[in-house]
Amino acid sequence: MQTTRIIATVANVWRQPENIAIDTLALTNTGLQPWLAQLTDADTVTLEQDNRIVTQALFNDVFLVERFVNGWAYGYVLDQTDARHPQGYPGWVWAAQLSTVPLPVLTGPTVTIRWGFTPLLRLDGRTLLTLSLGTELPVISSKDHRYYTVQTPLGTGKIAKRATQFTFKTANLTRGAILVRLGEEFLDLRYLWGGVSAYGFDCSGFVYSLHRSLGIRLPRDAQDQIEQGGAIDLADAQPGDLCFFAHDHGHGAIHHVALYAGDGWLLHAPTPGKHVTYLQLASTYLRDELVVVKRNW
Repeated sequence: MQTTRIIATVANVWRQPENIAIDTLALTNTGLQPWLAQLTDADTVTLEQDNRIVTQALFNDVFLVERFVNGWAYGYVLDQTDARHPQGYPGWVWAAQLSTVPLPVLTGPTVTIRWGFTPLLRLDGRTLLTLSLGTELPVISSKDHRYYTVQTPLGTGKIAKRATQFTFKTANLTRGAILVRLGEEFLDLRYLWGGVSAYGFDCSGFVYSLHRSLGIRLPRDAQDQIEQGGAIDLADAQPGDLCFFAHDHGHGAIHHVALYAGDGWLLHAPTPGKHVTYLQLASTYLRDELVVVKRNW
């Protein structure tokens, strides 16, 4: 295995190393907005039906490469656990989105981006890249009152300290309530199959990313996430708990996870073609498919 790091704002991790014309814009390092802008809702449905994207990796995430083939790298996203693959979440990444340059090992603190997006700056103040929610970087120095100096696979940079803080007051909130409040900032964001970034989420990517932003590590997929955390009776559920749903009236395969938002409401990324939204559990078919409520916060 070769250890590499993601140097794109967000790198899609593909099921197969294909360069479909509609996806060419997804292979750049500077962000996914141009690609997403030309995807129709029908295209986003096709992403799921064909399972073209299996997950995403954020800037500076470790990607363990097993082999390179024709400009692509097959390997594993180290920080996204998957029960079937102990190395991490498997798939193909466009090799130009990877850095093979070893980084010094820093033993100090790391910081996590808690805004949807924020610029990564060069030391002279010019923008190097845009970072997404959940991006984690080692801190070299925190002496500047406005910026952290950080280590990145593109060299030393800096990020605004305020971008590592929530945009809302947290003093009177539980960690679960913080998860919900953070999730609200992505209301109406279009669902993206495989998404774990502020460009778009799938259902498990949504709860994975929110928890990651609080320093809580969940597995990547709902069928693995259900194995983690403590079980809670629905009557005792609090904001930030996770509700898991299965086919066949709760007896089949896990197919969905949502964030409990309080008073019988869910906050979730529903299905392709839809957007992050609230849903009242009692008014939907999901009420008959609820398997368990879990708490990780």
